[in-house]
Amino acid sequence: MKRLQLDWVWWIVARGNPLKTGHGDFGERFWSAMAVADHPRMRVTDIESRLGLTYTYRTLSAITHIAPDADFVWLMGADNMVNFHMWSEWQEIARMMPIAIVARPGVGPGARNSPFARRFAHSRIPEAEATILPGLAPPAWVYLTAPLDPISSTAIRQMKAAS
Repeated sequence: MKRLQLDWVWWIVARGNPLKTGHGDFGERFWSAMAVADHPRMRVTDIESRLGLTYTYRTLSAITHIAPDADFVWLMGADNMVNFHMWSEWQEIARMMPIAIVARPGVGPGARNSPFARRFAHSRIPEAEATILPGLAPPAWVYLTAPLDPISSTAIRQMKAAS
């Protein structure tokens, strides 16, 4: 939030990812997000599930209609950047709102050479200028490096299930 100077973060727990299997029970993932979202300006929401949506493009379209005056930034893990070009309407997503891509464990430099990164290379801003991203017209994106926790959300769910 600080690096992008965001007022709020809406953590949208996805119903599921059509490109992944074994993404865990929705309710379990929702409550896990609630347990981790320990910030007064972070809101975990099941809006995608409540609206019966599956694809990110439709979810982002819905929230921009719900809050038309908000300057949204979509936060995406770098692990998704590798296959983002396989997502439904991925180029429209990039043209809908600015995107902040957050480094994830195990994601090497290949993510920065993904079809998305190549297609929208002209729209990338330097990490040092991340604070201007919310005010930019899309397409605009930044790659944010971060201290990396090697434990994935899948591994956390598996450890919890085993205990």
